[in-house]
Amino acid sequence: MTHPHKPLKQNSSEEDLVSDDLTDLALFKNMTIKGPNGQDKVDIRWTLPRLKTFDAVVFDMLRVMPEHFASQITLMDYPVFKNITAEELSSCAWSGKDKNNVCPNIVAFTRRFNHVSFWVVKEILSGQTVKIRAEILGHFIKIAKKLSDLNNFHSLLAVISALHSASVYRLTKTWNLLHKKERSTYEKLSELVSDDDNRQRLREHLNNVRLPCVPYLGMYLQDLIYIDVAHPSTGGLDSENRSIKVST
Repeated sequence: MTHPHKPLKQNSSEEDLVSDDLTDLALFKNMTIKGPNGQDKVDIRWTLPRLKTFDAVVFDMLRVMPEHFASQITLMDYPVFKNITAEELSSCAWSGKDKNNVCPNIVAFTRRFNHVSFWVVKEILSGQTVKIRAEILGHFIKIAKKLSDLNNFHSLLAVISALHSASVYRLTKTWNLLHKKERSTYEKLSELVSDDDNRQRLREHLNNVRLPCVPYLGMYLQDLIYIDVAHPSTGGLDSENRSIKVST
């Protein structure tokens, strides 16, 4: 089932903006599942949870300490990152039709990035009030800081990317309720992972970071694409220039 995207209304309140993002959830109200004989098998009639019930679920998430979230995310990221092979990287085939066979671990690691990013957006937009959304937003900034402390820059950038997304960034009232310390932390982390000067700040930071480390893979994949364009693979032995560039 698909639902057409609603255009952003002028002078919309933040409550309207968030309710637009949750419209799809209401499409499943009063849904009936048919059995194999054509008769009604299960009749599902439900509405969105009441504010009190929904808030209880949200606050369960807020009771989990940021360092616990960060450590569990890192434990899920590391095995996938560790499985990426040099052959996958040098193939530059992670965006091709056969990517799942040629670069399965790069594809899996990219999906990890997207899962984390979409999860952050979903949790923030699920808040029923501006105050709750601000608390969740602040919680994710703390999680991002803990990811940075753990040298997990892949998921750090996934969280910051989510906070930069239009769905979250436009919530002006929510951002205005952030504590000064949280906003300061967010600004420092955003500056660290900024794409200015080909992510020069992040590159310098990674050069000095103590291992172990889960780097932001997207930055290196982009570098490899540039190398592949300048020194394309011949399908056999790579040229000396290509080998030197890829290895460095």
